[in-house]
Amino acid sequence: MRQQSSAATQMKKSNFDHLFVSQDEIDRHMKSVFDLVARRAYELFESRGNEHGHDSEDWFQAESEVFQPVTIELGDPGDTYIAVASVSGYRPEDLKINVQPRCLTICGLSCAEGAEFSEPQEESQRSGRFFFSSSLPTEIDPAAVSADIRQDVLEVRLPKVLSHTELGD
Repeated sequence: MRQQSSAATQMKKSNFDHLFVSQDEIDRHMKSVFDLVARRAYELFESRGNEHGHDSEDWFQAESEVFQPVTIELGDPGDTYIAVASVSGYRPEDLKINVQPRCLTICGLSCAEGAEFSEPQEESQRSGRFFFSSSLPTEIDPAAVSADIRQDVLEVRLPKVLSHTELGD
């Protein structure tokens, strides 16, 4: 239940409140995307005449076809981590963020108009997906996280939980 209230607080503090989703939604989305990768890897296996011994190559090839590279930088300028992602080609509704006390996850699904984020699309309808997840070295305050998008750049601000010694107590 704490995650729901945390997500609700995140939404109030963000200009783009719809970006923040539960871990369950991220998990469902990633399962559907990795199912798509697995299906494509199997198609590659079949296209080679079911020749064994190339499963890693098939998997990496399938991932390269399904996922789009996106540059994401995570900086630590002091009391707040800042994640900056180039999201050209993604509309705000194509992006989803989940934060936990020590983890940031960002997913993107650039899709045809009106398609749902959580459903994989046919090959011809999709134009790109990305997935980024990073463990954080110190705890953040999920309730204080905010996000903004300007000129195809997503910025996620992740305020750190300061210990008593850092606060000067």
